[in-house]
Amino acid sequence: MFQFVEQHVLKHSNINSRVVKMQLGIKMRSNLLLSTCLILLMTFATSTASLATLSAAGTSSLRTLASESPIDTSSEYSNGSIPMTLYGSIWYTWINTTDTQIISYALFSDQVNSPIINLLGQHFQLQDGTEVFVGNTLALIEVYNDTSGDGIPQANFTSGISEIEYYLLVNSSISYEISPIQKIMEDEIAHYRWGFRYEGIDGFLFYSEEQWNVAATVMIDHLGFSYDFYVVNNVATIKPSFDIGNVTAEFVGEETASLDQLSLSLLFDTAVFSPEQCTTHVNGQAYNSTTTTDSAIPIDNSQIAVNTIKAYEFLFGENYNLTRGENIETYQAKNEAAATTSVPEGAMSHLDLVLNCFEENLNITDLFGMEGQINLDCNFSTLLYRICYPTWDGLQIQHDPTYVAYLFSDEMIPEFAIAWIPSLLVLASLLSIFAAKVGKWRKPVLSKR
Repeated sequence: MFQFVEQHVLKHSNINSRVVKMQLGIKMRSNLLLSTCLILLMTFATSTASLATLSAAGTSSLRTLASESPIDTSSEYSNGSIPMTLYGSIWYTWINTTDTQIISYALFSDQVNSPIINLLGQHFQLQDGTEVFVGNTLALIEVYNDTSGDGIPQANFTSGISEIEYYLLVNSSISYEISPIQKIMEDEIAHYRWGFRYEGIDGFLFYSEEQWNVAATVMIDHLGFSYDFYVVNNVATIKPSFDIGNVTAEFVGEETASLDQLSLSLLFDTAVFSPEQCTTHVNGQAYNSTTTTDSAIPIDNSQIAVNTIKAYEFLFGENYNLTRGENIETYQAKNEAAATTSVPEGAMSHLDLVLNCFEENLNITDLFGMEGQINLDCNFSTLLYRICYPTWDGLQIQHDPTYVAYLFSDEMIPEFAIAWIPSLLVLASLLSIFAAKVGKWRKPVLSKR
């Protein structure tokens, strides 16, 4: 599948903006029979993967494949593909500049109709030399009915109460376009840009509260993911850009059902790895998706701290553009920190299967020289978050959030800084009292003459 593309791997090269386009050939249109076959195939693949994990030989082959990564980590930037035994291939983008590294993965297959899931990871160091890896994975595309009117989906699948009506699984695409990574100088700042765009996608909407029950077959005009990375004064910024084309749905047995008045959300899974303690903060408070009792918390930003130092930040709240006919409408995107219990249970097995592909090929020892292994399991992520588009109606959306890594940071998270103030005041008071007592004890005695 990637034999042609591999001839265009770029290393230390400056090229004109161009797109490598590959036709996959029109695959079977979505139907319930294909859906059933896909589910059976995924189940078989999951079982096979489990057996491979139990088998010494199977584990060895998977680990060997990961350790023999074709990525040249000494290169400033490059593209290429990583073959896999069970699931097809991964298209990667690599950047190594200004004491930080970026790794971007996209999963594809021309044999198994793989879902569209992307991973974006960054490795960097704090001022004291502590290493940090932060990964973001687009795990799921969801459709919700904002009955509460707060712009975000309220969902708790443990209690059975949910505004998320469907989640989307992509079946296949007619073609895709690769935008190879380029280095472009703007105002003496190096920008690294790359992207991936899928054309003519079919898939399925599954009922969120039922196991593998198809609600509708869908066609998506396109799905585009592009990125702009740059560093200014030890602040490394990544600007992802999401372009989601028009979505049309044919509901099964529901002639009156449609996407009108429904909203769209993108569920992201974060993975943080460091030899030191890492904590997640939303709205200035410590947060953990696995333990929170609030299924959805509206947020404007989220931060990751290593010990007490601010290392990474997600900046939310930007506007998004919605194309309605010939008009472009602008709305504010909403964002939420999401509890683990808010992820549709039927999607979990699907996510475990696909995210395992990335895990097996994310060898942080080979890539960054760190010891350990990244865990992309949504059930263990301390920060699941959703980017939400309350006004959608199945129409095209374009949106650019912002991710920031603080290289060589020694800045304390405000929460910790505030917590230290009372302690310092108490300490100052104690020292003052102690000094007074010492002075009293040492007060000279005047003798009479």
